[in-house]
Amino acid sequence: MFSLFEMENIDTFIFYCAVLKWGLRRVNALKILLPIFSLLAILPFLLSFDSIAYQSNYYAKYQSPEGIAFLSYTEKWDEDKLKDLYLELLNNQHGEELKLLQEVRVMSGELVGSSGTKGQYHALTNTITLFHGDIYTSPSMMRETLSHEYGHHVGYYYLPSHHFPNSTWAQLRGLETEHVSWDAFWRYSTERHERYPQEIFADDYVLLFGPTSSFDEKDAWSNEAFYLRTQQANQEIPNVLELTDLHHYLEKITGFEVSRNRIMMTPKMESFHHNQLTYKISKKPQVSYRLNVHFIATDEYLEAITIFEEEMKDHLQFSFHHLLQDASINGYSGPVVVNIDVVDLTTSFGFQTEKTCLSLENNEIKRYCSE
Repeated sequence: MFSLFEMENIDTFIFYCAVLKWGLRRVNALKILLPIFSLLAILPFLLSFDSIAYQSNYYAKYQSPEGIAFLSYTEKWDEDKLKDLYLELLNNQHGEELKLLQEVRVMSGELVGSSGTKGQYHALTNTITLFHGDIYTSPSMMRETLSHEYGHHVGYYYLPSHHFPNSTWAQLRGLETEHVSWDAFWRYSTERHERYPQEIFADDYVLLFGPTSSFDEKDAWSNEAFYLRTQQANQEIPNVLELTDLHHYLEKITGFEVSRNRIMMTPKMESFHHNQLTYKISKKPQVSYRLNVHFIATDEYLEAITIFEEEMKDHLQFSFHHLLQDASINGYSGPVVVNIDVVDLTTSFGFQTEKTCLSLENNEIKRYCSE
């Protein structure tokens, strides 16, 4: 669902550029620094090449009207599928940046040294590589990965400095938190990929400008919708679907439009009076909510699902009394941890709220607590 974007070289390049520009503004040494700057500008370009960029033994090829080469390195992808992959790409909001995309490659196996990686974008060569083409054998199966990788392309076209902590995008995104890592320049790790701003931007692109799909209500009742939903990988940062100031900024910069049917606020717990949990939510139909309850003392778990169909409400309520009664839990005293899973059945987008600790005495909610 979430793919790798290795940015060591381009990040180092941009970092050097920023440092040198800073020095040039303060030191009258242009003649000395210019050759160094030129060398540093070329170095990451040379380092960016890998064996994938020069494989000419492709199985099939499709050339788009814009001149983008779609190349297949597996018999599972022929020219017709590559053309359909191009049409899938067009389902993402795009503009003049599309013309700069050079290649989209479908590889049969995995990225060397990173079996979990589904896709990769090279900023210096404007190419997207999709892995596991022998497993994901249709454009729809590559949809989310393709959209994510194209999000990198969009990010570095319109906002090339978005991965710096003082960028306007980073500030509007609310990334001043310990759950974000700014050290991709020198210490990129696949284990922490969801913490890097480059990956956050690409995830945001999928949710704000990528194609949507839908779920049936039965998918929610069976929990499948919650497991298969499209969500930002970093659930410890603000929900991008509710950051309207960020939406307006991106619309102005890119010319794209954030559809209002994507906007969805994170449920906020307002009260727990009379054993009834009440959350403030978006006034939005066809959204499914799942309350997750963890009884710490007994290490038991309970779930309760509700679906808002056509009726528009701005509050969500769960009866804790009925929930405990249905689960035959009697006389529980101790802490419980609750949170909400959300999925929009019309877009397949969703997220999970932060956890809240409540103290129960003989099945009655008394107060907030700490885990």
